[in-house]
Formats: sequence, structure tokens, C-alpha cells
Amino acid sequence: MESPASSSERAPRSDPPASKGLAPVTRQQLHVTEGRVVSPQDEAPDGTWFTIEGPRQRAIAPETTGDEAELSFTWLGVTSDVIPLASGQRREQVGLKLRARDGCNVIYAMWRIAPSAGIVVQLKSNPDDHESSECGNAGYTTVRPRFMEPLDRLSPGDSHALRARIDANVLTVYADGQRVWEGVLPADALALEGPAGMRTDNARIRFELLVPQAAGPTSRR
Repeated sequence: MESPASSSERAPRSDPPASKGLAPVTRQQLHVTEGRVVSPQDEAPDGTWFTIEGPRQRAIAPETTGDEAELSFTWLGVTSDVIPLASGQRREQVGLKLRARDGCNVIYAMWRIAPSAGIVVQLKSNPDDHESSECGNAGYTTVRPRFMEPLDRLSPGDSHALRARIDANVLTVYADGQRVWEGVLPADALALEGPAGMRTDNARIRFELLVPQAAGPTSRR
């Protein structure tokens, strides 16, 4: 796991504050920018549970605010095809996108499954670029936590919930209702505006994305 907090930085786990206004995203509300998601009814517009089988998937919910989101998911295993990241590294991970201005400017809160289990938060900041084809894998900064708990490896069939919430300049991440990561966001992250979304890499999952339903920015990745 990247940037582990020392034992002196750890604090008792706490329950997340009550969610206000989080609701599941339907297929009509989910804008898939890479890969494909499938509902049990094969793209039914009013369904809220979806399956991912491909190695790379990106999506946002454009008409939402981007300070909070939750991903309920069942880990089904590694995809049949495995694609390294643009950096050449292999990752199996699922996660949330916050303040996703576009494909080059976004905050990621990722639950890494392999090669090591844990929460990793990264800011991707490329103010002069807007399309992934322009910025590639440039502009990534890993945000160091001031508090972090280890996570166990997932097994196929395990069901979990990943939630991330920005409050002022602090990002808190919860796994299965327990606080497992907390850190102060850099200034570039605080300047971002955009919707919430989700991302997977080499992960087969069944998922439901819950987001704030208030109208928000409509930037797309």
C-alpha cells in the first residue's frame, strides 16, 4: 500500500456521517466514457445495478455535485484481458472520481486490489489539458494520508462499499462504513469543480453508484 501512515498517526475507526441526498444512478444518468457497463436487462434505462467485464472502464454522472460518492460493489475477479496502465504498471482496482472536471483534472479515491491491497488517493492535474489524449498519464500526484488503515485482500464474491467525501479541504474515505483513509487535499484539488463518477482497471465487478442528486457541473471525461 502506498504512503502508509505510521502507527502513531492511526486513530480509532469512526462511522461516516449520515449521507444526505445520495441516490443510485440509473443507466440514463451514467455517462460511460470508456469501456462498457451492462445491466441485467442489458442497458435498461431505469436500472441501478450494472456489471463490468472489460479491463478499462470510466464513467461520470454529469448532473451531480462532485464532493461525495459511494460505490457498492461485488468483486467478481480479474478480467480475462488485463491491460497495464499508461505508466506500464499493472493494477487491479475499483474507485471513485470526485470533482471530475475532465479527463485530465480529477481526484481519484481508489480501492486497490492488486498488487497490494489498500486505499490510494491521487490528484490528476493538467490545467491546460482537457482530453485524456492530450495529457496521457501526466499530472498525477499521490496524496499522503494523515490517517490510514490497512485493508484485507478481496476474494471473488466479496461485497463491499467504498465511499469518499470532501469536507472543506479534507478528504475522508470509508470502506464498508469504517473510516480507513483521511488526508488534506492540495490546493490544485480544491480548485477543481466537476461531477462524481467511478473507474475500474482490470476488475470484474457488479456495482451501484450513489451520488448527490443536486444539479452540478456537467464536465465529461
